[in-house]
Amino acid sequence: MNPRIPLGILLVATLPRPVFSQENRVTLEGILRAEDRRAREPADSALLLRGLASGDTLLLRRAVRALGRLERPALAAALFPLLAHPLPGVRAETITALAQAAQGWRREGDSATRGTAWTALRAALERRVSEESDPAVRGTLALSLGRLPYATAEEIGAAREAVLRLAEGLEGEPLCRAARGLGFLARLTARRLPLGAAMAERLAALATSGTEPCTARAALAGLLAAQAAGAATLERAAGAPDPALRRLAMSGAARLPPGPLRERLLQAGLADADPRVRLETLGALARAPEHQACGALTTATRDSIPSVALTALDLLGSCAGDSAAGARLERAARAAALGWQGRAHALVSLARVAPARAAALLPAGSGDPTWEVRMYSARAAALLLDSARLRALARDPVANVRDAAVTGLRGLTGHADDSLYRRALAAPDYQLVISAAGALAGSPERDAASAALLAALERLTRDRRDTSRDPRVALLVRLRELGAPSLAPRLIPLLRDFDPVVADSAAALRAAWTGQAQSAEPRPEAESRFSLAELEGLRGKRLRVTLGSGARFEVELFPDEAPLTVLRVARLAARGGYDGLSFHRVVPNFVIQGGSPGANEYAGHDPYLRDELGPRSHQRGTLGISTRGRDTGDAQLFVNLVDNPRLDFEYTVWGRVVTGLAAVDAVREGERIRRVELWPR
Repeated sequence: MNPRIPLGILLVATLPRPVFSQENRVTLEGILRAEDRRAREPADSALLLRGLASGDTLLLRRAVRALGRLERPALAAALFPLLAHPLPGVRAETITALAQAAQGWRREGDSATRGTAWTALRAALERRVSEESDPAVRGTLALSLGRLPYATAEEIGAAREAVLRLAEGLEGEPLCRAARGLGFLARLTARRLPLGAAMAERLAALATSGTEPCTARAALAGLLAAQAAGAATLERAAGAPDPALRRLAMSGAARLPPGPLRERLLQAGLADADPRVRLETLGALARAPEHQACGALTTATRDSIPSVALTALDLLGSCAGDSAAGARLERAARAAALGWQGRAHALVSLARVAPARAAALLPAGSGDPTWEVRMYSARAAALLLDSARLRALARDPVANVRDAAVTGLRGLTGHADDSLYRRALAAPDYQLVISAAGALAGSPERDAASAALLAALERLTRDRRDTSRDPRVALLVRLRELGAPSLAPRLIPLLRDFDPVVADSAAALRAAWTGQAQSAEPRPEAESRFSLAELEGLRGKRLRVTLGSGARFEVELFPDEAPLTVLRVARLAARGGYDGLSFHRVVPNFVIQGGSPGANEYAGHDPYLRDELGPRSHQRGTLGISTRGRDTGDAQLFVNLVDNPRLDFEYTVWGRVVTGLAAVDAVREGERIRRVELWPR
């Protein structure tokens, strides 16, 4: 097996690609629609269950996957017979679907409350440990067993033994999946049950034995998540040729006891040729409390890579009283070398290190023509306890600046500025409404606050936007605290809201106010329209992203793995929906996120996208969709700057950067998206 070929491609390649009859095309579209609306009607579930008997392999696999993505454990038993299907690809799809269906138990920590269905699912998968011979399927089984929501130490111990057994004899991509399964087990269960010698030793061996990078990274990430990476393992990883391993080693170096080894690793990390390693080392330095990091951080503010220098400016904020740090931050706050980002980040850190110096620079920052600088100035003003400056910025024309000011005033002046918070509730920006509702917690002017909260709730409800869920729920939460039962009649329309979460929240509030049980009857909006022909038209296409700087990167799409996500992104791109927006969130050694009409977390595109979760990992260069809980994708996209295994099976992976990854690495906060377009391969 060629380890460079992704396992998903190998499995699909073993399956026939039939020419669809019209009947099969209709059935496949029906399966996709049922999955997209999360099988709201009994007919949807019936269609998916009928698909399990299909002789068409692709229809069968799509029905299996859709059932898993519903996360309804009660339907899992229907998949058990397919664990013995003659095609490895079908068995692997079934195993993945069962692990996804089991996520419906995540909130039920007691095995007894899960009943026999939980026992049966675990037993069905564990039987495959001894029965399965295909290496690719064994790797998928190890990954799936690693992420089940175990409830007891006995279950965890049995799972560890099973995954260790499955990993034996594997290599290439199957071994990588097994290592990911071990990593999941380590991250999710180490606090409840220590790893034990067998598992810790196996992970350490996989991390340092020179196996292909995917396996070593997954193993070391698991050890680090469980805080079980020993000094010898970290030292070997720090000297590995793979920069991703060296970066992971630096993230664990801060946990080593003070001494020559830790000092040697950190010094090597600061001098590493790869900026991702240097970035991680800066964080490790800042987390080592007894380490004198301020000098190294000051030096790093002159790094040739802007993301490293900006991170160093942020971390210098912990060097209060250090005169060299204060002088460097003041110079950076006045300089243009790192653009507005350098001036803004330096100002906030300076407010922590040398408040008087920062106060002298605050007037210029709060009047800067770049709104992002004014937003950071509001954060600095909060640190400087400058309420007058915050009140002025709370009237800024840009909602994100006002939001930062309201957040600062909440902690500084409290309810003295309730009138300002009430006025902010009238804003169209959802993030600002959420912050204003939070600031009104405990308001002594209950009637005025309730009137403003209810007016905002009714206004946002008229928008009929999925993405209004978070602010509307925040408003209902505050109304429950401050409102009076006399307002209950005005909530009656919300019992039939298009959003079931809002309808349930309104019913709970009316029940609390009236003392009578309330029944929510949500009425969802019409479903999205699509066709197989439209999806097929995306094959062979790439997404080309042109930045404001002129730099570009291209994205390979995954229409088989995340068809409706790819379709939504492609449709938005075709009508210019991303053009002129920005990457508003840049977290070095994590992600860049952009495509928000409001340049913040809560301003996205309607309607919500359903999660399309699968076994592909969030490796460096892959793209995901921003969410705030299951099935709340708002079409804001993010690019993984490093491997992010903790995002696996939580966020949809719908593409990967195939050219221009250096342009992605160079993106700074606020970088404009000039154009996003579909491009032939």
